[in-house]
Amino acid sequence: MQVNNTNSLDFLSINPNSQTNIDKIKESASKVNANELTRGYYMQFMQQTLDYSNGNFNMQIGLTSLSFTNQGSSASDFTQGLKDLLNQNINITGYNGKPIGDLSSQEASNLISDNGYFGINNTANRIADFVINGAGGDVEKLRSGLEGVKNGFSQAEALWGQSLPDISQQTMGKTLDRLNQAIMELSGNAINVTA
Repeated sequence: MQVNNTNSLDFLSINPNSQTNIDKIKESASKVNANELTRGYYMQFMQQTLDYSNGNFNMQIGLTSLSFTNQGSSASDFTQGLKDLLNQNINITGYNGKPIGDLSSQEASNLISDNGYFGINNTANRIADFVINGAGGDVEKLRSGLEGVKNGFSQAEALWGQSLPDISQQTMGKTLDRLNQAIMELSGNAINVTA
């Protein structure tokens, strides 16, 4: 965001230990463009939802792969790259159970089962709740979150190099249904409030 050849957020890096610096902060802060700031706010939320949904989809796919290994074996048979990817994504999902590398194929299957943490309904609800709660009733922010989820799904698909498994396709469908419903409800409420 540039204003008069200076960055309008330069005041954030000024050390306010003199009146001159305080005046610089006030001047820079007065140049902040609300539209650009709002757009940046929505873009930041879109990126957060992209990361969150991408992490959850990647976990579903990795656990699906792990569940197909020989019964009773652990993730030690997995490639190091896949283990690293799962460990990287696990932090963003909120999962705090048994370490992924220690899971047996049955335990991986349980995590993606109907009632499992990474099952279709639980994952769709977790992603949708993240977006809906994060949007805080702001329909534009909710739309940005919806785009972030779509982009997260697309990035997961690109990473895996093919269409995602059925579990992730169904999760995406349920997530989008909830988000679209929330957008419709907020849009309707906004119209009713102004009527």
